[in-house]
Amino acid sequence: MKLRITILVTVVIGLLSSTLYAQQAQSDYEIQQTFKEQYANYEQQVENVSSPNGAEKLIEAIKQFDQDFSEHKELLDEALYPDNYDEQMESLKKSSVQTLNKVETITEQQKQLNKLETQVASYEDNLNQLNKQTDSLKTAIRKSTESEKELSNMVRQYRKNLEKRDELILTFIDSMVVTYQDMDLEALQEMEDYDQKSRIKTNDALKLIHDISEQNLQVLQQNASKLQIDDYMRMAEVNNQFQAMWDRLGNKIHEVYEGDNANMLAKNINGNIDKWNSLLQTNSVEAMKDYFAQQDIEAGTFESAGEFNTALHSYLDSKIKESRDNPSEENYKDLQQFKKFWDRVEVQWTSNLAHANVLSREQTSELNQKVDEWTQIAQPRSNNILVYLLGGSVLLAVVLGVMLIREKKNNGSA
Repeated sequence: MKLRITILVTVVIGLLSSTLYAQQAQSDYEIQQTFKEQYANYEQQVENVSSPNGAEKLIEAIKQFDQDFSEHKELLDEALYPDNYDEQMESLKKSSVQTLNKVETITEQQKQLNKLETQVASYEDNLNQLNKQTDSLKTAIRKSTESEKELSNMVRQYRKNLEKRDELILTFIDSMVVTYQDMDLEALQEMEDYDQKSRIKTNDALKLIHDISEQNLQVLQQNASKLQIDDYMRMAEVNNQFQAMWDRLGNKIHEVYEGDNANMLAKNINGNIDKWNSLLQTNSVEAMKDYFAQQDIEAGTFESAGEFNTALHSYLDSKIKESRDNPSEENYKDLQQFKKFWDRVEVQWTSNLAHANVLSREQTSELNQKVDEWTQIAQPRSNNILVYLLGGSVLLAVVLGVMLIREKKNNGSA
């Protein structure tokens, strides 16, 4: 009887042990499968998260996930071989932090682009309004039957409008530089991958730059009779900054605003800048001829930038020789008149003449040496004689004074 009981107990214990083992095995398998499924789910979330807030919440969820399964580390090491639990979790945490950094960068880029879109729209509206005013004024000038004084006032206002337009363009250029110089194109591409709607598909900024280059060219082509050398020198500075901005950031702007006609717009911008440079040089030389005529500076004839430089050298050489051989009041007046022009070159126009390809800085420096030489020797003869007479008078007065004092002393001694 006892033997039967012992056998029965043994059988029962064996059955219970088998059941418990099967349950344990089933539980371990479920833990491993649950871990793998949740891990894969977090990997997918890391790939798809698209906002800093979402990335931060995901990082916290991954930390909790680690806490929940860290007690099963040894069990999971077996299932993850040849990797292990620590390596897998470290990889997931690292990916989640990198994603947070990435989406933060993308969000900042998006803010910059949204701000730029608003700025571009504002600049475009302001330019359009200014262009309409300028065009209306140009039409009025063309049809005007007013007096010469009224017409002159309209031309002056027209030039003032062009100056305002150039100031607006310079502000726009500054905005382009600030926005694009630190822009991360890789982040923008990733932004498109995360959210197709985030990528800017319009050509607003690129088109506005293209339109500005077209309008700059038209101003030079259509307004030569209304503009003066001051206008061209100002435009030279604007064009230099515009070209520098395009050379530095054109590729980025092109890539960000990639569209069906982006390549054509970029190509046209390059062509317009080249034409603008050539026409600016030609018009500046023509305006300089008018300026010399108004200022009575007889520097000879010139039709190009090279001839302008040659004419200035010839004029200065002849005036220097004239001052040496026969200094006169007329030569001195010519110097004073020329220096009014040259002072403006030194103070205002040196860089602008170089930007307009009219006179390089080296050429200006060479001419400046001759202006200095002329200044040193251009003392009119009449002035020299006056100096001598004045000096002689002073000397004579001193001598007479000394003689008078001596005479008084002699009389007193007697």
